[in-house]
Amino acid sequence: MKIEGQVRIPSGCAIAAVISKEGRRMSGERIIEAMKPMHDRSNGLGGGFAAYGIYPEYKDFYALHMFFKDRDTRKSCEVFLKERFEIVKSEHIPTRKIPEITDEPIVWRYFVDPLKSVLASMQLDEKEFVARTVMKINIEMPGCYVFSSGKNMGAFKAVGFPEDVGRFYKLEEYEGYSWTAHGRYPTNTPGWWGGAHPFTLLDWSVVHNGEISSYDANRRFIEMFGYKCTLQTDTEVITYIMDYLIRVQGLTLKEAANVIAAPFWNTIADKKDEAEREKYTYLRTLFSSLLITGPFSIVLGFNGGLMALNDRLKLRSMVVGEKDDKVFIASEEAAIRMMEPEAENIWAPAGGEPVIVKVKDGYCL
Repeated sequence: MKIEGQVRIPSGCAIAAVISKEGRRMSGERIIEAMKPMHDRSNGLGGGFAAYGIYPEYKDFYALHMFFKDRDTRKSCEVFLKERFEIVKSEHIPTRKIPEITDEPIVWRYFVDPLKSVLASMQLDEKEFVARTVMKINIEMPGCYVFSSGKNMGAFKAVGFPEDVGRFYKLEEYEGYSWTAHGRYPTNTPGWWGGAHPFTLLDWSVVHNGEISSYDANRRFIEMFGYKCTLQTDTEVITYIMDYLIRVQGLTLKEAANVIAAPFWNTIADKKDEAEREKYTYLRTLFSSLLITGPFSIVLGFNGGLMALNDRLKLRSMVVGEKDDKVFIASEEAAIRMMEPEAENIWAPAGGEPVIVKVKDGYCL
């Protein structure tokens, strides 16, 4: 029998990310390699990737990545989509058969443009319309799941170890300026295709290492605004919170970070600048139900950048490194070294302090 000290007990889940600040596209091979030294952080019940800049020829259209239970389910959903969108292209997402990935659903993608007549009749802008459509499909159409819905980006996920998921989706054939990855170690939620990370809505994507003890409070609040958590895991709510705070409420990335990983009240009280003290007090008071408690490290992907964030007590590991125009983020330095052996300036962000990286604009704390 193995005893403590004779077996590695990882801190559950693995995350990794890379972005080119100059917007240079790179294949998915590098991010797949990053997950290999963190293999033991996963247990094979979920792996996935998100990539930005991968569909330049369809960059003006929403890319809907979907799981379907069977062909009839896909056909009925397609009828619904045609009532709301012009479908520019419809195709099976290319995959390769490998023994490590089994029981796969139908994996499909649509490049779509919302019908102007429908937008006018519903009096909605494009993004709100697409977000509502995603929610409607995932809530009301059994056997159909939209797991990615942004422009010029896509998520790819499955039940399996992340390095196997990457091979399954042939990610070495894609090129993007930003990639995120996740290896899942579910603790109290099921391992299934829809429950693998990343979780996405529009161009937001989230990979998460940790556990959200405030999930019920967060979920109840966000569901008052039309969101619905259907994917049977706590991480899903983070994506909807970020969409609500940034797209709907108009907060900046840093302000949103200071909602979900809000400073302690005594930290706010100690701030010397009165305007800053008032701002943090306002955010904590107005969005108190969106404070995320429990251990977490996350990477939020979006068109044009990434944001990495630890919980305010830094209960999960996360390191950042750089080389030339690239910034690397991972749960372990070993993963960064797999992406770039000569990575420099390796450092660990402080708890609750976001690291924001934007294409062309460099990055700032």
